[in-house]
Amino acid sequence: MAFSRIKSRFLLISLEKAPKSRVKAKIEWKIEYLVSLDERVERGAADILSLIAQYFDAIEGSRNSINLGIGEPDHDLFDMLKEEAVRRIMSGYNKYTQTAGIPDLREEVAKYYQRRWKCEITSKNVIITPGASNALFMSIASVLRSGGEVVIPTPTFPSFSALTLILGGRVYEVPTRMEEGFKPRAETLASKISEKTCAVIINSPSNPTGSIYDEDLIGALVDECKRRGVYIISDEVYERFDYTGRYTSLAKFWDSYDRIIIVNSFSKTLAMTGWRLGYMIIPEHLYSRVMRLQTFINACPPSVAQYVALFALRSPEVERLIDAKVAEYRDRRDGMWRELSEAGVQVLLPEGGIFLFPKIPLEMDSEAFCNKLAKSKGVITIPGRAFGAGGERHFRITISAPINTLTEAARLIASFIEECRASK
Repeated sequence: MAFSRIKSRFLLISLEKAPKSRVKAKIEWKIEYLVSLDERVERGAADILSLIAQYFDAIEGSRNSINLGIGEPDHDLFDMLKEEAVRRIMSGYNKYTQTAGIPDLREEVAKYYQRRWKCEITSKNVIITPGASNALFMSIASVLRSGGEVVIPTPTFPSFSALTLILGGRVYEVPTRMEEGFKPRAETLASKISEKTCAVIINSPSNPTGSIYDEDLIGALVDECKRRGVYIISDEVYERFDYTGRYTSLAKFWDSYDRIIIVNSFSKTLAMTGWRLGYMIIPEHLYSRVMRLQTFINACPPSVAQYVALFALRSPEVERLIDAKVAEYRDRRDGMWRELSEAGVQVLLPEGGIFLFPKIPLEMDSEAFCNKLAKSKGVITIPGRAFGAGGERHFRITISAPINTLTEAARLIASFIEECRASK
């Protein structure tokens, strides 16, 4: 509040000294900018957020509901990471850190990519952020020109489109088909790239479809972006949830193209979503631009969370625990897919991630289907429309629940579908 008063007083003094014509122009510009920003936020986020929120509101107070809408692991932070957090807190690691993140953590992230993908990523390319969402925002903000466009295969994570619109860009969706594994054709995506295109955003393993882009597809997309000189941004927060062994990071092509940006997170792998810790890997020519954004938006990433992530990256035991959890999710995926398939629901077996994306077997749009399912059976899912044009006629289910809960949810979904068919 005090800062706002100082800022307002400074503005009044500066306006008093300025010519009246300049004062009027400045006030009009500020009003126009604020209205424009409000409109962009409304256009970019309101519809998606209200669509998702209403399904949680629909079951508020119901103890018997099964919530398969939230996209986060259901297990708790590993005990050894809790212990490390307490140790760091009690040792006084509670202050600001370096703006780009603590050097040791940036170095460990770089080493991880060097080992796994045989690339030349260094700590100078790594910026630790308060969550992957923040990294995604800064990624788009750092490459989006005025009037710029972003090409996005859908269905995909809603924030890609929302943040682009909020930042004043235009979105061109490339709808994918279930029959083709919800994967874009490189030539189709390339046809949407114009001289105004600033970036292509991809997500593998995909939220919501579970599709994985293999090395051939990633390589083809990189080639198309390279041919046209546009950035390619890859959201890889579910990278460890790979059930096929075919997952390929964009880092595989790091050394062949200088307009690659990778967004990742510790939230899903370590089950620390509430700690808000992610990172971005960027070419060195973007470093100063992103650091300005980080400085004024975040100051620095959360201190204790960084030391917990550092401990995790250096711990073979944490690595074993992660592998065990991924195996558990694979079993859940198999069980839920089998239950839905046997009930006559068409759904692809996800290659990765923590979601299934079934096709709605009724003459009903995704919003109506999910709303009626929630009210009738207490099973909370997310309408496919929230994930872009390619998501309509589908709904998203998370497998972040015990297998017996998922089995019961599948039974209730099948019962709901049969009741809808019988009522016609």
